[in-house]
Amino acid sequence: MHASTRDHRRKLAVLGLGAVGLAAALTAAALAAPSRVAAAAPTYRPSAPHRAVAAVPRRSASDLAARRALAAAPDRVELAVELARADIARYRAGSDPRFLGRAQATLAPWWPLAEAPADVLLLRATIAQALHQFADARADLDRLIAVRPADTQAHLTRAVVATVTADYAAARASCRAVAALASPLVAATCEAPLDAIAGDADAAYARLTQLAPAARGAHPGVRTWALTALAELAIARGDADASTDHLRAALAIDASDGYALDLLADVLLAAGRPAEASRLLAGREQVDAHLLRRAIAEHAMGTPEAPRLAAAMRDRIAAAAERGDRVHLREEARFALAVERAPARAAALARANWAVQKELADARLLAEAALAARDPEAAAPVVAWARATGVRDVELAGRLAKLGGLP
Repeated sequence: MHASTRDHRRKLAVLGLGAVGLAAALTAAALAAPSRVAAAAPTYRPSAPHRAVAAVPRRSASDLAARRALAAAPDRVELAVELARADIARYRAGSDPRFLGRAQATLAPWWPLAEAPADVLLLRATIAQALHQFADARADLDRLIAVRPADTQAHLTRAVVATVTADYAAARASCRAVAALASPLVAATCEAPLDAIAGDADAAYARLTQLAPAARGAHPGVRTWALTALAELAIARGDADASTDHLRAALAIDASDGYALDLLADVLLAAGRPAEASRLLAGREQVDAHLLRRAIAEHAMGTPEAPRLAAAMRDRIAAAAERGDRVHLREEARFALAVERAPARAAALARANWAVQKELADARLLAEAALAARDPEAAAPVVAWARATGVRDVELAGRLAKLGGLP
């Protein structure tokens, strides 16, 4: 099941220096979550030879020409890198995992090399991050930075991977390197999630707000990235109105920004405005993360559309299980909690997700699921993490307090 962000992971911002992954996630790891019961999707066989199974984008003439050129000269690493970058961009735009596979296939001659060319190391790390293979991504990024220490994108991606895996010292080091290479806005946005986790969301929000005038002349990708970072800080501070404003501003720059759309839908759902959340994502259900939120919204309203959307989400979860794809545990846990009303299973999935990635959204989800399941022990890893980091997050603090009050 592919969405993201990250699965991602998180938001993907296109800077003048390239595509910057802010994890979240988007991806595909093989994790066996406890207590998971999901039937494999039945194999679909077309009833007739002419029946269409799926629509795939038509390749452009330039893409076909470039691939012919690479086939004629398969050692042209610069051309392979260009084609792989384009496929990763297509994956990010449409959350279609086939493009990740195509990018990997394009880089096949260099893929197994420990000392691959620098550009290949970066793309290999980007793909590994997208597949939640964080250790592999980190190894490639460390190799790349050793040979190309002024690579801003490598430092940014390393900061993301380190943050998601709770290596906050390494993430800080990467953001300090970014500060020496990029604008104050980029550096502050890099540090924003770290500041929130360290309990300093207020100061981070003030810094980014002060830099907002400078964002007007920045690359649109940087501006949307900074605005979504401000929105996340506002959420941590409990300011839903400010987060909504920042996200609408981001969508005014790029109406198709999937991360901003999902985050705004989450804010609307949390505010008890499911109809607005559903309208926001209507017609975008081909992306799993959008489908999930529409299914939750329509289920909350009890509309005739709700069963169809829930069935579609179940199909995608089952298909992912058949592939051995266990990346979007966060989304699967949310679906189990909000639509299937299976809190114990949601808590198990959320805890398995926490073992892989540790962002604020993951912490909130595990606390929420544990609370719904009336199982404080399920949230024990998040409780320990919150104490160790000193995180201050209004929503998380409220859920942990309720968990502490359970008999």
